[in-house]
Amino acid sequence: MYEGSKKNADFKGQSLIFCHLYRLSQIEHDIPDPLTMEKIFVMLRVTEEKERNFEKRGYMGKKVLGVLTILLLLSGCQNMGNEAENLQQVEKQENGEERNSSISNDETETNVTHEKDQELSNGEHIRFQLGSQAKIDAVVDMPDKKWNEFEKCMIEVDGFQGESVFNKILGKLPESGLETRKGDMGEPDVCYSYEGILGEQLKNQNGTVSVSNILGVETEEGKKVYYNLPVEYITSAYGEGILVRDNEQEISLEDEEKLIEEGKEFVRWIGDWEKVELTSKYSFSYEQMEKQQELMEQAIENGELLKPQKIQKYEWSKADDCFLVFFQGYLNGVPVLCNEINRQDDLYIPSSKIQVVITEGGIQYLQAVNHYAIREKEPVSLAEKDIILETLRNKYDLAIAEPITLDQMKLIYYPMTTGRNETGHWMCDMIPAWQFRFIEDEIEQYVYINALDGREIAG
Repeated sequence: MYEGSKKNADFKGQSLIFCHLYRLSQIEHDIPDPLTMEKIFVMLRVTEEKERNFEKRGYMGKKVLGVLTILLLLSGCQNMGNEAENLQQVEKQENGEERNSSISNDETETNVTHEKDQELSNGEHIRFQLGSQAKIDAVVDMPDKKWNEFEKCMIEVDGFQGESVFNKILGKLPESGLETRKGDMGEPDVCYSYEGILGEQLKNQNGTVSVSNILGVETEEGKKVYYNLPVEYITSAYGEGILVRDNEQEISLEDEEKLIEEGKEFVRWIGDWEKVELTSKYSFSYEQMEKQQELMEQAIENGELLKPQKIQKYEWSKADDCFLVFFQGYLNGVPVLCNEINRQDDLYIPSSKIQVVITEGGIQYLQAVNHYAIREKEPVSLAEKDIILETLRNKYDLAIAEPITLDQMKLIYYPMTTGRNETGHWMCDMIPAWQFRFIEDEIEQYVYINALDGREIAG
């Protein structure tokens, strides 16, 4: 969970109208409907009755009857021929040979696929109409692996290991300023908290370190900046977002790219990650944080807070300009779910969230949630492209309130909990899954499709 204020997202009222959409055949005008066929049979019965009368009337009557019968037969044969041709077209559509993409002329049709083109590839651009109000327009983001090289992993959520963290920061467990406690259920056996000098990697600043299922590192500068960021964290059942008060401000730090790269490497190193990558970045000026501090002071004076608080008053300068940066950790060569999941069935999904504050002085604040240890691996095959797109089409093939565009398609590990082990730690199946994103009311919403069987991961 984030530190700082949260609130449930307020969504615009949406009324989902669930209705069965009967797909009309493109060739319906060529296939005779039941009423037409019934008329033909009635005409034949009438003709048979008339035939008996024609026999009494002689040769001319029989000749007229023959002409009429031939015309009826020719009409029926023509309709039957059209019907056979139309059924063949429908069969082709069902086999994926011909699909009605409903894509505008200025879009590239990528939904028509063949057996040799069923494996999605990194960088592939997917444009596809999913329904009247939904479409996907995204570039595939996936690890550089062959289609049959992916694995499902059985993992243990073992938490961060305090001795390893302090050995990296200080070279050893500190002799003073360190407190320990026995871990609760699901936590490491021993949890640590420390206050004091943070070592050369953090420029020997004063600060704090906490190690359990959450790894926290905070300098004095980090404490000052992080708790005065003008942001509000929003979560919903299928997404999350950050609201920036008075809008984000563009700032620049000297050697910005180097600072972010050093921050990324510090996170990987201290958290014992295989790899981490930047996912998003927000920039804030010191004026914004100074204003946020003033607003908090005013709220305390006016008694607007639910609980009385005291805040430390800081002096602010350009040295406090900062970036709030989010990283995503990798496991077995695949990025791990880094978005908070709030399922309706209350199943706990131990995603990994990594956030960092960086100033011109380097990394000042780190919070990383959940650490994983691989216990078993199992080779798996990914579902074909058409199966994934068909699942999305079925999901959005109904009326929705507002148009949406899925603008991200990323292959990740989705940690599906299977229970606790004998030590109380959560055990999970790390399932390859496609993460699709759309933005609604400034909140990033997500849809997850199991990459193995093509079914939506819902709950």
